[in-house]
Amino acid sequence: MKYGVFLPTTNDGYIYSHASPSYEPTFELLREITVGAEELGFDFAFSMVKFRGYGVDGDGFMDRSVESLTLMSALSGHTSRIGLWASVGVLSMNPAVVARMAATIQDASGGRFGLNIVGGWNRDEYAPMGVWPGDSYYADRYRYVAEYIRVLRGLWATGRLTHHGEFFDLEDCLVQPIPPSPVPVIMAGQSPASTAAAAELADVSFILGDHEVIADASARLVQGASVFDRAVAPAALLGIIARETDEEAIEEAMRYADHVDRVAMANLSGAARKDTEGEASKGNLRVQERVLEGVTMPDDDRAAVVAGACFFSPQLVGSYERVAASLRSLEAAGVDAVALTFPDYVADQKRFAEKVVPLV
Repeated sequence: MKYGVFLPTTNDGYIYSHASPSYEPTFELLREITVGAEELGFDFAFSMVKFRGYGVDGDGFMDRSVESLTLMSALSGHTSRIGLWASVGVLSMNPAVVARMAATIQDASGGRFGLNIVGGWNRDEYAPMGVWPGDSYYADRYRYVAEYIRVLRGLWATGRLTHHGEFFDLEDCLVQPIPPSPVPVIMAGQSPASTAAAAELADVSFILGDHEVIADASARLVQGASVFDRAVAPAALLGIIARETDEEAIEEAMRYADHVDRVAMANLSGAARKDTEGEASKGNLRVQERVLEGVTMPDDDRAAVVAGACFFSPQLVGSYERVAASLRSLEAAGVDAVALTFPDYVADQKRFAEKVVPLV
């Protein structure tokens, strides 16, 4: 299994709690985390794209964010081995421009770059910039993303493309030089539409959920890709709260949940409700409204999976042994990679590498 760090490119990372570590997404912090991850043996660093968060008047959870592509380009000069995966919100940038940027970063990084394609479910991020096409986009976005990726791959393949599609018109468009090696395309989601798009077009596809959801979606992804005679690597996005004992891990998770940022919780849930076509409104983000009464360990040897209640992504909570057992279970289900978040990145990614990975 490949291990990646999901970089905290927004203020306070991925836990919206008044009790969790607070920090700003400075380049120096992100450089320290990425260089540290490389030294610890992580396989990739992954940065997301975010144009607006969930505070009030632009001052709250995830309202301050660095730009993903330029960040990973800068980090390429400070690293030598670790993969560098950036994200692009497809509504924000023309694919021909992104194709050229990706080719440049792939060259600068020595072939370590990957590009995550974000369809964009949150109208509130894109409407302020004047690039939200209208609410029909909720249903159109998977066709939009598919065409976007076809344009990217066409330009990377030959450096020259004429394309007249539903959303993009290119006439003898040049992107030269082409990337010195293929740029992996990354996607995320587990709705039927997003899974179908990833099966046809992605190299890696991220899934959010508990063990069973991830295993089921991974199987559907692999089966869908086989129809196109291609392979897609299933991956999971998970938070890690791992300590020596279950009790210590549970206490930490509950401390964060007991001090949830209720403004962020309400705004995140409200934004998710607007996406009636994808998984945001049906589970992954609507679950943010959940109040965490307690954490119960499963009957087997795996960690508890805690979603919502102040956690932006599902968390594996438990002892080092339980978290390792969860990762072994996911690997057995066909999951190829995990991108991980941590409360305190510098300390916790070191603890994970030293205490959990050897048990997997």
